[in-house]
Amino acid sequence: MKTLKRTAVILALGLAAGGCSILDTKPVAREDLTNAQGHVVGYKEMMRDARTGEEMAQIALYVPQFGNRGEIIGYEERVRGGSVLHDLNGKRIGGRWDDLRGRGTNPQSKGLLIVVRGKRSDDVAMAKAPSIEDLIQLARLSN
Repeated sequence: MKTLKRTAVILALGLAAGGCSILDTKPVAREDLTNAQGHVVGYKEMMRDARTGEEMAQIALYVPQFGNRGEIIGYEERVRGGSVLHDLNGKRIGGRWDDLRGRGTNPQSKGLLIVVRGKRSDDVAMAKAPSIEDLIQLARLSN
């Protein structure tokens, strides 16, 4: 008798918890969140419950990524299985995947990071070819 009551209580709690955790939501709108510098630092997604029509907002904030000199070079959005890297304008520029194989030897590892950056016109500096006079002066061939 005691085990039947215990089983019934466990089953009732399991069904109650499962019913409360399921929401049938549909995304309605997505808006980028920016800071004072104009960097995209996250997003706000508006969703609507299909059964009740109730609207709710989900906010996701990105983690800033710093360069060698301490400047912010992008933002990291945590997702299942890793993260997505965004530039300052919110464009996806790379990703990080969690690689559990390396955790045995390096428990502090964040995983493999791959960044794909496009060629920007301000990053490309073309070297100017020296003139003949400059070469003669450099070689100290002038009289």
